[in-house]
Amino acid sequence: MKDKNKIIKEDQARDGLYQVAYANGLTLSIGQSETHYSMKRFTVPLTVEVAVLDKDGEFVPLTEYDDVAQLTIAKFEMLTERMERLPADHDEAAQELWHWAEF
Repeated sequence: MKDKNKIIKEDQARDGLYQVAYANGLTLSIGQSETHYSMKRFTVPLTVEVAVLDKDGEFVPLTEYDDVAQLTIAKFEMLTERMERLPADHDEAAQELWHWAEF
């Protein structure tokens, strides 16, 4: 069985923005505030804005037209599971996520 891409750091960068850094150098950025592509019903999140940053802090395009994506909670869960299964090699992992949100 392939090793998991381990989480090495979780951080609240600022109000409404969380970042999760993985061992392969990628960072998952999760935004949920009035300034993000996200929605809530009452206090329950319906969607979140996500971005993936490479080891140099550059965006990995999640769609053909944008570096960030608005995902339902179910699709967000799929992305987090995918992040944990990515290869240890940074470049291979970034390539696997290229335009991921379009599928």
